[in-house]
Amino acid sequence: MKIYKNTIKTSGAFSRCGFTLVEVMVAAGIFVIVVGSMVAVQIYGLRVYTLSASKVIATTNGRETLNDIRDRIRSCQLVYVGFYTNGTFSSISNGLSQIGNALEIFPSTNASPASATFFYMDPSSNVVNIVTNGVVSQEAQYMTNYYCFDAENYQQNIVSNYVNNPVIGITLLFAQWEFPGGTIGSANAYDYFRLHTRVSRRANNNP
Repeated sequence: MKIYKNTIKTSGAFSRCGFTLVEVMVAAGIFVIVVGSMVAVQIYGLRVYTLSASKVIATTNGRETLNDIRDRIRSCQLVYVGFYTNGTFSSISNGLSQIGNALEIFPSTNASPASATFFYMDPSSNVVNIVTNGVVSQEAQYMTNYYCFDAENYQQNIVSNYVNNPVIGITLLFAQWEFPGGTIGSANAYDYFRLHTRVSRRANNNP
């Protein structure tokens, strides 16, 4: 019994099937280029996603804080700008610019400190806290500005009294790492954000 090899006939002679070394090297090079390009695109996409996600999270958290403060001001009966230090709110005297690091909000015209809600910027930890029924909780972090609250007139000028129901201005400046968990050189790279809004009280001055 004859055993035949896997051959093809060309020009009357028999030769083996296969690829030359050059063909294999060219095919391998093309494969490496294609796969490398796909990996590079994936890595770039992940980096872009990380950057955009950090910005979206920062602005979302900031807007949630603004929305909470805004809703409380709109539904309150009395609101004052002042300073909050060592657990005590100090209002600003009439005749002085009504700008400070804290807000005092009353749900009714009964201005009892026990019923008040406070928002204040704590410079020792760079956070905005809320105090309700004596309980302190964090509203925003990584703050960079001390004067977060002011009372303004319709022309956006800071007023010196509360005549004519002034508008409350809120400005939050904060920083966040641009590359979470990473550094550029020897320092972290930060993005800086500014959120500003103006809110007027909607409730009537009735007990």
